[in-house]
Amino acid sequence: MNKSKVNIYVLFLVLLFSCNKKEYFVEPGTMTIYREMTQSWVRNFNPLAPGANARWPTSSGIYEPLFIYNSMQNENLPWLGVSYEWKKENRILDVSTRNDVFWSDGKPFSAYDVEFTFNLKKIFPALDGYGNWQYLESVQAIDSTKVRFSFSRIYVPGFDAISSQPIVPKHIWEKIPNPIEFTNPNPVGTGPFTEIITFKNQIWELGKNHNYWQKDLPKIDKLRFPAFLSNEQVTIALINGELDWSGNFTPAIDRIYVGKDPENHHYWFPQTGTSIFLYLNTTIKPFDNVEFRKAISMAIDRDLIVKVAMYNYTSQAHQTGLSGVFENFRLSDDKINENWINYNPKKSLEIFKNLGFEKNSDGYWIDQNDQVVEVEIGIVSGWSDWIRAGKIISTNLKKVGIKSRVKPQDFGAWFNNLQTGNFSSAIGWTEKGATPYPMYEALMASKNVKSIGEISGINWHRFGLKEIDELVLKFEKTSNKETKMEILYQMQELFIKYAPAIPIFADPSWGIYNTKRFKNFPNEKNPYAQISPNAGIENLLIFTNVESK
Repeated sequence: MNKSKVNIYVLFLVLLFSCNKKEYFVEPGTMTIYREMTQSWVRNFNPLAPGANARWPTSSGIYEPLFIYNSMQNENLPWLGVSYEWKKENRILDVSTRNDVFWSDGKPFSAYDVEFTFNLKKIFPALDGYGNWQYLESVQAIDSTKVRFSFSRIYVPGFDAISSQPIVPKHIWEKIPNPIEFTNPNPVGTGPFTEIITFKNQIWELGKNHNYWQKDLPKIDKLRFPAFLSNEQVTIALINGELDWSGNFTPAIDRIYVGKDPENHHYWFPQTGTSIFLYLNTTIKPFDNVEFRKAISMAIDRDLIVKVAMYNYTSQAHQTGLSGVFENFRLSDDKINENWINYNPKKSLEIFKNLGFEKNSDGYWIDQNDQVVEVEIGIVSGWSDWIRAGKIISTNLKKVGIKSRVKPQDFGAWFNNLQTGNFSSAIGWTEKGATPYPMYEALMASKNVKSIGEISGINWHRFGLKEIDELVLKFEKTSNKETKMEILYQMQELFIKYAPAIPIFADPSWGIYNTKRFKNFPNEKNPYAQISPNAGIENLLIFTNVESK
């Protein structure tokens, strides 16, 4: 999409919204939220469900973890857990739990629920999305307020996965014969919102937990979730005052959203530390060739993507994949030996030629088997920013002789294809954490590589390195900050050398909010949490801080 087309599109939106003077009304205390793009809602509130099947905010509103990692403050906040202690040279982790928590059905919460949750994941490995039992030996409640995690090997980062695990009630789930397929239509949780008030194809509502353990919280009565098919529909709802909180991309946001009501319309897009990547399926030739991947990267005009697709809300990705809060972890530029992230189509052409490709009559490269080299870019339909980015990438690739097209899909199909390896290429995110370790471990560790057809939660491109495996083991065993930094530098060097995935732009945390009906949203002046509804369990901090006016 060129600049003139973008301006026409924005003008259309401005005219559309200015013509709509209808006053929007919902019950006081009801917060309307957009987070998931869908044609119709599916009733699934299983917080242990594999993939992305559970309705938000199942694991960050209905159910709760032991601790919440606050990315903005870089600290773990006690939640269902109150404290923890490492013992026996980091082979045992003791966690003390709260004694004043009740499930939404009135039954008391205890450490036995924690024990049950983790052991359920051991019995049903498909539920172990965090991979806890790759390093756990046992999980046992010592008493009602203390649970012991014994490790089969030293794994210091294991705390992050353990602490963020949503806990389910033993007295409910021990009666479920198949928790993998269980949709949990009427959930019992400890979170601030647990009551399914309404559930229809196009809208559903979540009421607050009257047994919530935090006194006088939440200060919101109800959450409301309408279904949307595109960013454009969400933008219309935002500007008309129909949404209180959203995590969508909005074009020309200062002009068409903030400008409509500067007192109440706000946004905050902090960078999360990682990047949005173009993933090439490395099980497919020539995507398995590192030089081919670098050539693809150099064909991409990231400056144009940031300006046109992202409206300058973010920045071009760094070659390490690190941005924002992770910039302090980066290798210094003088230690980076090559650059395959800058726009250099001439170099791309040279590489393709050197790889032995030849051009057919249509001007596209063909491989040694006379097969046209094609890059099909999977993107969620309705994610207009990613769609525009994908179209720019596709146009860039065609200019250097790579046949390419954008393949829009609904979220479920897109995500399933990524997880099973049923894709050529796709735009996607990566793992986040307190350091860049989860990102590099996800992108390059051999243990995360699954066969095609087998679900891979994090290593979608199917790439692994023995060198990374060795560094991962070293990182897992140390708590020394200097040693960790040195290991992370080595991981970056390997990332730059092998280009397992192609960083496109810095990953923003999309947060748009309306203060007409609610107050105390996090923002740049009060960054107590990420504002995005996509921030996972960190959303619990918002649900327990925001209140009705």
